[in-house]
Amino acid sequence: MDDEVLESEEQAGDLNRAMLSFMKHHGNLRSEPDAVMSAYFRQCAISLNASALADAAAFLARTRLAGGKADRERALRMRKLLALMMTCGHYDGSGDFALRVGLPAKSGVGGGILAVMPEVASIAVWSPNLDQHGNSILGVRALEMLVHRTGWSVFGPPGARDT
Repeated sequence: MDDEVLESEEQAGDLNRAMLSFMKHHGNLRSEPDAVMSAYFRQCAISLNASALADAAAFLARTRLAGGKADRERALRMRKLLALMMTCGHYDGSGDFALRVGLPAKSGVGGGILAVMPEVASIAVWSPNLDQHGNSILGVRALEMLVHRTGWSVFGPPGARDT
């Protein structure tokens, strides 16, 4: 647990608290907002290196629908999660990240980014300098370069005009 990140998240959580109160008011939250916030802050403050993060998320890359009913249901849940990562994983920079990188990914306040190429790999990068949206500047660039070299974008390899 990174105590500095935990303290920072707890001090800057007003918007998250407001959203949770709004959700509670409309019956979309079963737990108490303070309990949810505490769990969220602790999750934000988990300290891992890039290798451990990639290993911890390797299960996200398994999205095949073949197999029994339980396997298909698990794969469908993974696809839903990856869709959320693709559309929301980089805050207000999610659209730009999807265009530039083309991988489902989630950034963290500490500068880490976890990305997934379905059925191929889970990838983690880290660099602490963040852009205006709270995403790692060098992490995004590293993933962009990786995708360019490997063609791993879910949208297909970059075309000649993308270089």
